[in-house]
Amino acid sequence: MKNIMQNRFQSIVIGVIGLLMMFLVTACAGVTGTNATNTGGNTITGAVVSVNTAQHSAILNVNGQQVTVSGLTDQQVTILQAQAGKTYTIQVTQGSGNSYTINPNSTPELNETNTPQANQTERPNATETTNPTEPQNSLEQGNISFSGKVQSVDNNRIVVSMPSGQTLSMSINSLTDLSDFNGVLPSTGTLVKVKATANTNGSFTASSVKPGTPGDLDQNVVDYEGVTTSAVGSDRVLHFKVATKSYSFVIGSTSDLSDFNNNAQSIGNNLQVKVEVQFNGATGTVIKAANSNS
Repeated sequence: MKNIMQNRFQSIVIGVIGLLMMFLVTACAGVTGTNATNTGGNTITGAVVSVNTAQHSAILNVNGQQVTVSGLTDQQVTILQAQAGKTYTIQVTQGSGNSYTINPNSTPELNETNTPQANQTERPNATETTNPTEPQNSLEQGNISFSGKVQSVDNNRIVVSMPSGQTLSMSINSLTDLSDFNGVLPSTGTLVKVKATANTNGSFTASSVKPGTPGDLDQNVVDYEGVTTSAVGSDRVLHFKVATKSYSFVIGSTSDLSDFNNNAQSIGNNLQVKVEVQFNGATGTVIKAANSNS
C-alpha cells in the first residue's frame, strides 16, 4: 500500500513539473516576429489597444500579449488613434522584451482578408471579381495620386514609395489599369505614377499604374481627394481624411485657394476637396486646395 501511494505521489509531482515547464517555455517565447513578404524585415501583427501621442508610440495586442511600438510619425499616430481595435501589420526592429521600433520609411498596414501570393508578377485573371467592400465611386471614399519607385510587387499587391519617404501598399485587381505596361505589373525599382482608390476599411486599391517620367516637377507632390474633418482656423492647417486615413498639412502663404476666394478660413468642415501637397523631406505643405467638383 505504501509503495502504491509513493508511485501515485511521484506521478503527480512529475505531471506538475511538466506543466510548469510548458508554461515557462510559452512565457519565454514572447512575441514572435515573422519575415515580411514585402521588404524582408521583421513584422508583428496585432490589434491596436492604445496610442501615446506624446511618446509617438502605440500598444498592440499580439497573440494575447501587449507590445509597444515606438518611433511612429505624427501622421501614423493620428491614423492609429482612430483605429482602436483594428488589426495592423507593422515592420519593426525588436528592442528589449516586448518593445519594438517601427522600421524607417515603413508604414502600418491595415490587415485585409486577401492574402498576397509571392513571386508572381502577372496580372490577375480578367475573370476575377472585385472585393465587394471596395467602393465603386472613388469620389465618395477618396483617392491618392503620386509618383514613386516600386518597392515590392506580386500578383495581388504593389508597394510604392511616396514623396514623404513613406510607402503605400495597394491591392491589384482586374480593374487596375496596367495598359501602359501591357497588362504586366512593373518590376521593383521602376518609377511609376499611381492612382490609389481608398476602400472603406482604410486600405487602398490601385486604379492605375503608369510609367513615371524622371525629372517630372510633380515627383514631390501628392494629390489627395477626400473630405475635410474640421474648418480651417487661424493656424491655416487643413485637416482632411481619405476614407479612414486622416491627414493634416499647413496651407502655404502662396497656395492656390481660388475656389475659396483665396481665404483659407473659408474652407469649412465636411467638404469634399482636392488637395495638392508638396513635400520637402517628410514635411508637406498645401500648394492648392479646391472643391472636388471643380
